Amino acid sequence: MGTQNGRPSKGQRDAILAKPPVEFGAILKHNADAAGLSYGEYLVMLAAEALGMPQYAPPRPRDRAAELPIPELNAPKEASPRAA
Repeated sequence: MGTQNGRPSKGQRDAILAKPPVEFGAILKHNADAAGLSYGEYLVMLAAEALGMPQYAPPRPRDRAAELPIPELNAPKEASPRAA
């Protein structure tokens, strides 16, 4: 009963709705994806930076792919002999 599924709580949050024009929203979403943040986290980051309040910016996600020795997906594979 004491198990927890999903990510841990970020604490109390205020719900604010933003409705940018479609073209601008697409730019914001693209930039959020590139930064590895959700749309809401990205907007909070922009606001925190604009207001000079970095303590409210969400932490940047770790680049886990850079931390692990993952071979290139398109790297040529070595030929292996097969039994006939």
